[in-house]
Amino acid sequence: MLLFCPTCGNVLIVEEGQKCYRFACNTCPYVHNINRKVTSRKYPKLKEVDDVLGGSAAWENVDSTAGENCQPHTAIGLLVFWLSPWL
Repeated sequence: MLLFCPTCGNVLIVEEGQKCYRFACNTCPYVHNINRKVTSRKYPKLKEVDDVLGGSAAWENVDSTAGENCQPHTAIGLLVFWLSPWL
């Protein structure tokens, strides 16, 4: 698939010709007829996502409580501080 003009190197535009669509250059007389379907797909490489809170190791030293009706180590009280713009 042509994206740039092989003569001058400028970007080709798609225009409607007499029989079909065609790639044409704005600066030189280059024209290339499009006879079949033209497709192009680019899949970007995704970045690796970092753990925002430090992963599972960040929760090792968190305060925990045993509830009245719960077995030990089943009710975990996590300390979470919310920052609010209205404070």
